[in-house]
Amino acid sequence: MVNKLEILPNEIFLHIFSYLSWDDILISLWSINERINSFICSIFSINKYGIIFNKPGLSYKKCSSILFPLIFNSSSLCSNIKSMYFDGIYSIPFDFIYEKIFYHNDKQRIYFPNLKSLYITKCLLSQPILQILSTLIKYQLDELLLTFHGDINEIFDHTGDEVSNTSIEKDKERMFQQLLCQIFSDQCQLASLKLNIKEIINSVDQCLKSHPSLPSKTVSDGLQSYCTTLRYLDIHLNNADFLEDIIERIPNVEQLSVDLKKLQRYWSPTDSELQSLILPNENWFNKVPKLKCFTLKSCIYNDLEFTYLKWLLNNINHVTKLDIYLYNDDVWRKDQTIWKSIIDANFIRQYCLPDQIINLRDFQFYICIRYQLLISDIEKIKNSFRIHPFFIDHQWTNVECFYQQKGSYQHIFSSTLRKLQFFDALMDHPILVEWLPAHVKIYLRPSIYLFFEQFNKLCPNASCITFISGCSPEYLERLMSLSTLFQTQQLNLNNIQFRNVTKLRLGHMYNRRFPHLENFRDEYKTLAKIYAHIISMCTQLRYLSVSKFEWLLYIIEYAFDDLRKDALSAVQYAEFGITSCNFGYNESVHVGKHLVSVLGTFMPHLKTLCLWRLDDFPWTSIRPDIPSRRYGILILRWQKTLRTSESILQHVRVFEEDLCELVEQLKGLVYLNIYGKTSYKKVELYRLMVQNRFPNSHNDIQTSRFRLWI
Repeated sequence: MVNKLEILPNEIFLHIFSYLSWDDILISLWSINERINSFICSIFSINKYGIIFNKPGLSYKKCSSILFPLIFNSSSLCSNIKSMYFDGIYSIPFDFIYEKIFYHNDKQRIYFPNLKSLYITKCLLSQPILQILSTLIKYQLDELLLTFHGDINEIFDHTGDEVSNTSIEKDKERMFQQLLCQIFSDQCQLASLKLNIKEIINSVDQCLKSHPSLPSKTVSDGLQSYCTTLRYLDIHLNNADFLEDIIERIPNVEQLSVDLKKLQRYWSPTDSELQSLILPNENWFNKVPKLKCFTLKSCIYNDLEFTYLKWLLNNINHVTKLDIYLYNDDVWRKDQTIWKSIIDANFIRQYCLPDQIINLRDFQFYICIRYQLLISDIEKIKNSFRIHPFFIDHQWTNVECFYQQKGSYQHIFSSTLRKLQFFDALMDHPILVEWLPAHVKIYLRPSIYLFFEQFNKLCPNASCITFISGCSPEYLERLMSLSTLFQTQQLNLNNIQFRNVTKLRLGHMYNRRFPHLENFRDEYKTLAKIYAHIISMCTQLRYLSVSKFEWLLYIIEYAFDDLRKDALSAVQYAEFGITSCNFGYNESVHVGKHLVSVLGTFMPHLKTLCLWRLDDFPWTSIRPDIPSRRYGILILRWQKTLRTSESILQHVRVFEEDLCELVEQLKGLVYLNIYGKTSYKKVELYRLMVQNRFPNSHNDIQTSRFRLWI
């Protein structure tokens, strides 16, 4: 008898698979019959991201006991997987995956012979990762995307004491330098590379230069100083020095996209050198003759950087497509005269284009600068492009310009541009609707109510919103009018929903330097009520990021009636900044004791939790209350007690209780990630505790980071 599944056409299977993740497909449908197996293999072979390891609900247990045995036991499945995607924010551990996929009995073994694309975002570098990347780019990969965690202290992860940390960090840095040299050599077969090394220290930027320990042409290793296979390069850098080194090593590149923190070199040129920079000393056509598309995004601070920009543009004047993104929010420096000019057609022609136009067919630009304009100036600027002979000849006259009164920003860009990085005055400039990205950043202010009313029309594709707010008394007082509108227009607001928004960020800055909890002020109730309404407008919220956990407490305590029932119940990923348990005033150090109860009550289906800590990993404080009048003296005494063996053991017990309570309350939790700073003496004790309490889990515990996969 023929199974009913056998009669379904391929189109139906495709439709079914579109609702399932890769792990659900394998667990639910693999091994039903040969036809289904063959169809699954074909899906994996054409899927852009293939195996995606950043699914919030993908547990360590599921991977180790079900998925990997299933995959490795099927040579046909392994052969058809062509791409993998890792996200360091909430993926299962890199070292575990690399060990399973790329190693066998301490020897490199690649189970996926046709793996061609590898995407790694927000990663921490480790020796196994660097070693396997070196092998993959030499023998297998056509495409690599590699970005690093935004916190520079996390790129090279730490362990052990300070002496060991320094040695390990230098070893990893040296290995990464070697990897970069390999990428831009004949030992690399990549055709496409996206690389973000903005957060890497300057010595890495210099690694392609001649260096005693790592020369650019390493004869001993047999490396040539160029990569002939690379066609597409998207790179984020600290400065332009490294870009010039790269140009020497990618002769066949066709598309080059560069994002620079600053358009500057390390050296300060003399007057004669400055004059020589005005004109190109050697056209890059001889170095990158196949380059057709060039994109540059950078902040420009001074006239010297404009001079360098002109030199750079003159060297790539043979391209057919050019995109320029420039910005500056500090135009009042003494070394700036160019930025103080009117940004119009003459400015763009003189400073943002090559002197000689050869093959250019497509030119787009976006400039954002702090500059005071009159309303009449805007039409004059737009009209300057309509009457300029150069822009008329090239049919590039359709340019948009607007003035953002808050902050006095001038925005000017090509009408064909499809991107805006940051904009918070949407209602004043509806022309920008079609350029809004999926991630919208908005400064919270009273007039934002008008934006809320038209959100679904203005931002139909927005999936992530970041709301940025201030906390000064004057700012909070101005928000009173917005809070009143929420109350008086409640019936209308019930129809305002963020229909496609799955990610919501309240505040956007994360680091380990959180201020101590401020005393609660009545004005904070206003902000708490506004946040409660904003959260309630999200109909399918999955990801919630709040820069300060106490703001969530304020919402629950002072604006609970304004929070839609079950507004947070579907959240799977939560990220909070939480204050120190050891330093600060009494109310501040005890904020963490509310963490588990709040998450268990309002986010019962949470799968991934990320915490940013000022110091140690436990979030429940054991510090006694300290009178404010004697805080300075008594906190020094408390600090000394933290170094004793008794205190260390006590913190281990407290952390054990915290973890057990969290796992007990959140049954679906699969990943806990804590950024903090603990003593190296505690690292091994924490590791032993976790292994004893969670034997079927995987952990990565360093002095600066705690990660647990369950």
